[in-house]
Amino acid sequence: MKRIILSLLLFAVLFPAAGCVRAAVEGPVYQVYFLSEEVERDLALVPEGRSLPEGEDPIEALLAILLEGPESEELTSPFPAGVTLRGWELKDGVVTVDFSARYAALSGVALTLADYSVVDTLCQLETVDAVEITADGDRLTYRDHQRMTASDAWTLEEIEAEEP
Repeated sequence: MKRIILSLLLFAVLFPAAGCVRAAVEGPVYQVYFLSEEVERDLALVPEGRSLPEGEDPIEALLAILLEGPESEELTSPFPAGVTLRGWELKDGVVTVDFSARYAALSGVALTLADYSVVDTLCQLETVDAVEITADGDRLTYRDHQRMTASDAWTLEEIEAEEP
């Protein structure tokens, strides 16, 4: 008898929760890339599955999610505080994303990780082949290339293989 009551209680608790999860994941789920607090399996950027608000442009929505930050406590934003989206434009498969001037404060590995969180997130869209990122309308001249694709991103294994 105790098993039946326990089973019914467990069902009563889990059944509504399953309904909530299903409702929250309606529509396509996109991978939004954030920094890992603890680099696991050689991954610095880790995807977090997110649904987009219905009727919103996918590029705009994904950029908003990136700037809002992750839901998981194990992930963190790759952007410095105060970075905002000034605008974006999609032309011939290349999306140019213009962030506020605060983005230009990034350099080195931090810039690379921020860049590729945007690139990996946006390049999963069928309409996006490459990404260019500007800060306050200006290209970052200290970046070695301006147009980036998801296939440009290096894994830790590739970086370590190139080190002497």
